[in-house]
Amino acid sequence: MLRRGSFKHVLLNERVYKRFSIALLLLLALGTIVFAAERVFWPDKAYPRAENGIIDLSDWNWQKDGTLPLNGEWSFSWQQLQQSEADQASEQSQLPAQTIKVPGSWNGTVVDGVPLSGEGYATYRLKIMLPEGEDVLALRVPAVSTSYKLWVNGKAIASAGLLGTTEESAVPQFAPEVAVAPTLHSAMDIVIEVANFSHQRGGLRQPIELGTAKDIIRAKEMAVGFDMLLIGCLLIMGLYHLGLFAVRTKEWSMLYFGLFCLLFSIRMTLLGEIVITKAIPGFNWTLEINLEYLSAALSLPLFILFFSSLYPEESARFMNAAFCIVTVGYSIVIAVLPTLIFTQALVSLQLVVVAAIVYVMSIAVFACIRKREGSGILLISCLVLGTSIVNDMLYAHQLVATTDRMSAFGLLIFIFSQAAMLSIKLSRAFVSVEKLSTELTELNNGLNEKIIERTYDLEQANKALKWSNDELSRMETSRSHLLSNISHDLGTPMTAIQCYIEAILDRMVDTEEQRERYLRVIHSKVVGMDRLIEDLFQLSQLEARQVAFKKEPVTTDLLIERLFARYELDARGAGIAYTLTVFRNGEKDEQFSSVEVDAERLHQAYSNLIFNAIKFTPSGGSIAVEMHDNGSEMLVSVSDSGSGIRPEDLPYVFDRFYTSNKARNDSGGGKGLGLSISKEIVEYHGGRIWVDRTEEQCGTVICFTIPTQTKQAVSKAGIYQTVGDGR
Repeated sequence: MLRRGSFKHVLLNERVYKRFSIALLLLLALGTIVFAAERVFWPDKAYPRAENGIIDLSDWNWQKDGTLPLNGEWSFSWQQLQQSEADQASEQSQLPAQTIKVPGSWNGTVVDGVPLSGEGYATYRLKIMLPEGEDVLALRVPAVSTSYKLWVNGKAIASAGLLGTTEESAVPQFAPEVAVAPTLHSAMDIVIEVANFSHQRGGLRQPIELGTAKDIIRAKEMAVGFDMLLIGCLLIMGLYHLGLFAVRTKEWSMLYFGLFCLLFSIRMTLLGEIVITKAIPGFNWTLEINLEYLSAALSLPLFILFFSSLYPEESARFMNAAFCIVTVGYSIVIAVLPTLIFTQALVSLQLVVVAAIVYVMSIAVFACIRKREGSGILLISCLVLGTSIVNDMLYAHQLVATTDRMSAFGLLIFIFSQAAMLSIKLSRAFVSVEKLSTELTELNNGLNEKIIERTYDLEQANKALKWSNDELSRMETSRSHLLSNISHDLGTPMTAIQCYIEAILDRMVDTEEQRERYLRVIHSKVVGMDRLIEDLFQLSQLEARQVAFKKEPVTTDLLIERLFARYELDARGAGIAYTLTVFRNGEKDEQFSSVEVDAERLHQAYSNLIFNAIKFTPSGGSIAVEMHDNGSEMLVSVSDSGSGIRPEDLPYVFDRFYTSNKARNDSGGGKGLGLSISKEIVEYHGGRIWVDRTEEQCGTVICFTIPTQTKQAVSKAGIYQTVGDGR
């Protein structure tokens, strides 16, 4: 039954979870800020930079220092392309060139006194002085605006789209690549031909990385993995929120956020590593750039509507309508105009995005001041997301030297915050349901208590009858087992005795010596039958719990010493090394525990294990006894180096009358009762017994445990060993 304390506990857990979520968001936000600050203030802190088209890496250690961006001044030849390997290899193909900063577009670069626009074609060149070594190097080339061909030491190793000197001959394509670079022993000459007639900005807008092939491929796989992680999170969150909206259509925030996640998941396939080109090779570039801009424009009103539906009193309808009209209008421009034109209007969209960030932040701040549900978490996540988006916009305009992937991290933090807020909301709904259920339960408690009172006596009587019935069943089962076992194991020796006596009576025995031998056989059979009957009777009493155990407290170390010492002479007489090792698992000065046992009964159980080990261990072998006292139980293991137990016999070793020697009734075979008796004695003490491991011709380890009592003062502690020389 539910109680008030139970849902108070749930409320407490909810508050703890909320605080944990806020703390984790703050930690993630701090990490993002530190990462951004590092990239802003120390963008190339440890990397050599290119100067006048040359970068010196002769002191670079690829194994220790890893990959590096080839940033700095590259040689730049405007309106010139080299179309063949012969041209690249020719010394005469060295073009007169100026320098240009990479990464960065060529827009605004002054050539012959005229600033360049985004349209045109050019050749970039960089000479790299390499360190000594035979490392296989590779280049990680990002998306280039908008087509390129990469040459290294006169060999073409990568390209995207088709180069051309006119808009009709050039074919744009964004395709980040990893290319293995053919290297000379001391230098590498990189030439990149770039053409752009389709985008606002042209050139090498993102850094090119150089490193060993292993490191470059790993960095590429990590980037693709992060993109796939973010896309998967967006898809799952989008579909999940749409499912919630389908169940509860009043929650419009679920619809807006679900559509936002699905739309942004499409956008993420078009950014970074552009995974859509991996899934669909040859994906149309115009469609790709249209989807990229449309997803950015249409996701903005969905995001604003999501916040407005969460906090309607803190938002303004006319502002929501204004943002929707502007972004829908921009989307129409994207769908109608060519890419070269609408990409030039990107600044206007970015200004709208900045205004939307300010508006959303104001909603979150007012909601937090008024202590709305989940406002604190959303305020932190919106601050991180807004900061990361502004960083990406500044990077696109070459105003900061950070990275254009910051918004991906911010978006991941925002998705996590929304998941945390949703879990808190569902938790509160569950608490509300639990509270109503508790109240209903309390209304029925009166009737339930009366029913419990009237049925209590019946339950007690039923338990007493059940216990009596179980005892009678146990005794009956024990009796039937005893009778069946006696008839089974007494039949064969009785038949043998009868045959020997008839032989004597019929005067078939001629000599006194033969008659005496027959009488000795009869005597051994009678003795065996007497021992068998005694064992059966004792086992039946143990199973029926009719044996009186005289338990006395004794420390574990003293008990094992007494058990061990009684059988030293037997082991020595069989020529077997017999050793004891005692372990106290705990603090160095901690004392041995105490157990309450019937020492004689435990001797009987222990003797069965030892005599079995002696029986199946040849002379010159060993029997090792170990006792572990861990404070909660006493564990004893008996390990021998004998013949072991066959795998097919292992499940039955503790069954009565089971023995690997099929001739149980001969003079040398066992009766199969010893381990059964040991099992009953150990279990009567509250312990357990099992075969720990065994292997044919390599020995057997049998363990049993006895639970300990509270700790008592004893004088011994630690680990010690007693050895009996069995030779």
